[in-house]
Amino acid sequence: MERPRSSPATRLLVLLAESDRYGAELNDASLRREGFDVAIAMSAAEAEEKFASHKPALSIVELMISGGVGRELCQRLKRQRGTPVLCVSSLDVREQALAAGADAFLKKPIEPRQLVSTVRSLLGHGEPVRA
Repeated sequence: MERPRSSPATRLLVLLAESDRYGAELNDASLRREGFDVAIAMSAAEAEEKFASHKPALSIVELMISGGVGRELCQRLKRQRGTPVLCVSSLDVREQALAAGADAFLKKPIEPRQLVSTVRSLLGHGEPVRA
């Protein structure tokens, strides 16, 4: 059975914890274009605050956020609610990210279609991304 695309009333929220403003803006635009709402956090403390108050369906954690505490942030977010966490980094640290509890890992630079497809997959919404 094919799932319907999210309507404006049922848009899923993604928390984007990113240390790079430019990267955050690109990922924000890609996710919003595909129907997601996005809450951006530029520090680990801000990410935890928004995670608690906004209750996102999925979190994207850049591992170098706040001087490299992304791994610990990933662990805390997974422990709190168990929602999917996608870790990203310019370093090839897939195994460390998965060991920290990440459900998936993407190495930067991230192609927008790959980001959206991974988010959809983690949320169980396997619809194809728009061209």
